[in-house]
Amino acid sequence: MASPRPSVVFLLGCLSWLPAQNGVEVVEPELKAPRGKVLEWKSAQGKTYWYRLPKEIEPKVPPDLVLMLHGTGLDHRWSFANYPVAGEFRKRDIVVSPDGVTPGHGETFNFVQGPKDGEQIVGLIRDFKQRFPIGRVYLYGHSQGAFFCYWFAGEHPELIDGIVAHAGNVLDVKHGKLAKQKVAIGILHGRADAVVPVECAVRTEQIYREQGYEKLKLEIVDGLTEQSGHWPLPVQVAAMLEWLDQVSTLSAVQAVRSAASELQKAWPDLAVVAEQMAVARKLMAKAAEADKKVLPAQLDAIGKLIDRLALLHAEALLKEPAVSDPKAGYGAWATEFGLLDRAFAEHAGWKKAMSKPRDLAQKHDKLLEKAQKGLGKPSKDSRAAAVKALEDAFLARAADGMHGGLAKAVADAAEDELAQRLQALQKTRQEDRQAAKQAIALRQQGAIDELKTAWPELFPAAAADGK
Repeated sequence: MASPRPSVVFLLGCLSWLPAQNGVEVVEPELKAPRGKVLEWKSAQGKTYWYRLPKEIEPKVPPDLVLMLHGTGLDHRWSFANYPVAGEFRKRDIVVSPDGVTPGHGETFNFVQGPKDGEQIVGLIRDFKQRFPIGRVYLYGHSQGAFFCYWFAGEHPELIDGIVAHAGNVLDVKHGKLAKQKVAIGILHGRADAVVPVECAVRTEQIYREQGYEKLKLEIVDGLTEQSGHWPLPVQVAAMLEWLDQVSTLSAVQAVRSAASELQKAWPDLAVVAEQMAVARKLMAKAAEADKKVLPAQLDAIGKLIDRLALLHAEALLKEPAVSDPKAGYGAWATEFGLLDRAFAEHAGWKKAMSKPRDLAQKHDKLLEKAQKGLGKPSKDSRAAAVKALEDAFLARAADGMHGGLAKAVADAAEDELAQRLQALQKTRQEDRQAAKQAIALRQQGAIDELKTAWPELFPAAAADGK
């Protein structure tokens, strides 16, 4: 079924009553950032997003992360303009409203199903989970944002717990086993919607039901006009998100499935595997008695794989002389180390083998932190120092997060030379990151294949799993 054409008149008209953007403070997302107010930052791709932190962040009861994705012809301001995010809406959660990366109408950017837009949302989820304690992760999408939510839930079920797809349609979506078991699918639509027909919601619900999704809900809202049928629905969206809360209880079994699902990918993210393993161990005590009989052996098998991979990758990196040289400059090894250290940060063997680059990473963190503080007093010198720090502090963990905000500051100041250096730096690092992922995946594939052979119940055939 072809994607219905959006109502350009309606969508562009909405922009006229969005709040002025220059009234929002630009603040890096971190625990000491202001609470309960709308703030602005940029993604690693350089796209502006708004976010709001809850007034209280308690690690023992972590906030959920809700990403709100706008429709065609709009931008990151839409969600905060149409939902009381600065008030009662998900007030205990972290709410993020990004832009897409695919050019749309005028100067807007859309969320389009595919790796380009997907990579930004993956990056935002991982960035916020690195910066804050996070419970569950939800996506809310309106119109084109809803189309994207369906796609993302099929591509990355290990990263999210549920979606609310409002006024959208399901197109070219994978329906893997993990998604069917884990991801809650909330479908919301106005019956009088003149932009995306309500039949799309009915058809979508039927597809997900036939696919066997365990958590599925459809709500069609009556009493709307043809124009308002495609408009925001704060009350209904809040209620649907509350339904996600009710059905998205994480379990040890689900965490093990998420880890195994990640290992089936062409380029598995070992940090996701390690994170899900930690969750599984934490929730073991609450598992059903039948699950307690099989989970320990599964955890042990994946745990031994993690041990093997930590030492395998450490051995490979140590063959590069620069890894043991604190004075060495940036090289391909640095990107590999950065990706792997996220996964093995708590692994004793990895920490011992990688002690020198880990010490260097701490120094780079301090260098970047100093540069970040310097930006508190904006000047050409502080911006130049920050760009230099990004170039030099190549192992700093916060580099991607800082890059976006600095790019905006440099662009606003019209400092072309600094902007060109930043663009060149980002291009090089992104290309190296892709090459590093390939090298890591190739090196570890044999060990993962052995685990798949030994534990077929954890790794269903790719065809059967929709991968």
